[in-house]
Amino acid sequence: MRKTTLATIATCTLVSLLFFLAPVFRQAFSVSLMQWHAIFGTEDHRRLSPELEAVARKAEQTQDAEALAFVAVRHGNPSESTRLAEEAVHLDPNLIWVYAVVAVKFSSFPEIDRWVPALESFDPQNALPHLIAAEKIDIDLVDRRQVPHRVEEKPAAWKDAMAAAFQSSKLDNYFGRLKELDRRVLIRYQVVDPFQASTYDEWYGLPSYALGDSFCYAESLLESGQTLEARGDRKGAFEKYWAVARFGQMMGPAGRFSVRRNLIEVYKRLGALSEKEGNNVEAAFYTSLADQVHQAEERELAFARSGYGRSEVSHWNAFLVKASGLAMLVSGALLLACTFAVMVRGRSLRLSSLRPSRLTLALGFCGAVGSLLSGFMLYASFRPYAEIFQRFTRKGDEAGLTELSAFLGGTHVPLGVWGFLSVREFVFYFWFGVTLLCLVVLLLVTMRYFQHRARPNATI
Repeated sequence: MRKTTLATIATCTLVSLLFFLAPVFRQAFSVSLMQWHAIFGTEDHRRLSPELEAVARKAEQTQDAEALAFVAVRHGNPSESTRLAEEAVHLDPNLIWVYAVVAVKFSSFPEIDRWVPALESFDPQNALPHLIAAEKIDIDLVDRRQVPHRVEEKPAAWKDAMAAAFQSSKLDNYFGRLKELDRRVLIRYQVVDPFQASTYDEWYGLPSYALGDSFCYAESLLESGQTLEARGDRKGAFEKYWAVARFGQMMGPAGRFSVRRNLIEVYKRLGALSEKEGNNVEAAFYTSLADQVHQAEERELAFARSGYGRSEVSHWNAFLVKASGLAMLVSGALLLACTFAVMVRGRSLRLSSLRPSRLTLALGFCGAVGSLLSGFMLYASFRPYAEIFQRFTRKGDEAGLTELSAFLGGTHVPLGVWGFLSVREFVFYFWFGVTLLCLVVLLLVTMRYFQHRARPNATI
C-alpha cells in the first residue's frame, strides 16, 4: 500500500511538471498569477513587461517603426511613450495616426500642441484631433483652477475645436489600423503574452473629456436652435439641430448615455419643426428615430445593470483559472513540505532510508492529486482563450477579442473580490488576516516552547 501510494504521488507529480512543457499551459499559469500583483503591489503600469522590453530593444536596434509604435501605445510612461511614437513616425510618416492613440491615452503633455495640427493635416475630416485639442484645453484650465461652468465661459480655442469636431464627417479612433499593426508585430516578434491583444478599452478610443465636452457643446447648439426657432428662423434652428443629430450618429455606440439624451431631444425638435412645415412624413421619421435611440438607451441601461456588459462565461473561466493556479501553488507547497519533513525526519537523502508516516503519505497524496487535477482544470479553462489569441495573430480573426479582454480583465482581480468589496479593501483584509495568522502561530510556538521547558524543571 505504501509503495502504491508513493508511486501514485510520483506519477501525479511528474505529470503535473510535464504540463509546463506545453506553451499554452505556461501562458495559463502566468495568467493565473496576475491576481497576485495587486496583493503584493508588484504591478507597475509605468514599466514594460520583460517581453515588451525585449521587443522595444530589438525594434530600436533594427529601426522597426511598426514595433516602436506597438510598444509606444502600451508604454505606461508618458515621456517614453511619446519618444517611441515620435521615433516611429520619423521612420515611417504613415504611422502618424499613432499620435492620436497615444494622445488619447495620456490626455495632456507638451507634444500634443505639435501633434494635433499634424493629425489634422493627415486626416482633416476626422473629429478625433479636435476632441483631443479640446481635452487639452480642459485639463489646462483644471490645472490653473479656472474651470468654467458654462459653454459661454469656455476659451475661444475650445469652442473652435468643438465646432470643428461637430463639422467633421467622421470619427475614427484608428483602432482598426492599430489591430492590424498589432497582429503584424505579434507575429514578427512571436509575442506570446495574450494581454498584448486586448488593449482596446471600453471607452472606444476617445479622450476622457470627449463625452462631457460633446454633451455640453450639443446643449449649447440646442439652446441656440431654440432661440432661433423662437425668433421664427426655422432654417437656422434646423441647421443647429441637425448638427447635433449628425454628430450623435457619427459617435454611434461611443456616445453612450449622455449624447443619446441630446439625440432624443434633437429628434423630437426636428420632428416638431417638420410638422410645423407640413412635412408629416419627415416628422414621423424623426419620431421613429427618437424612439429607436430611446430603446437603445434602455437596452444599454439594462445591459449595464446586469454586470456592465461583462460576459458571465468569461467571468466564470477567469475564476476557474485563478482558483486552479492557486490550487497548484498550494498543492506544490504541500508536496514540498511533506518531502522536507520526511528528509528531516530520516536525516538522509537516500530513498531507502526515508520512512514517511501515514499522515505524511496522506498529505503528499492530496498534494500530488490536487496538483494534477488543478493543472487539468487550468489548461481546460484557458485553452479557448489561447485559441482566440492564436486566431487573431494568425488569421486576423477579431471575433473573440471582446471575450478575451473580459476574461483577462477578470484575472487581474484577486480571488475572493466580489461586487461589494473593492480590490484595495480586499488587499487590506488579506494582509490583516495574514498578520493575525502569523501572530497566532507565533503565540502557539511560544506556548509550546515554554511548556517543553517547564517539564524538565518540574521533574527536577
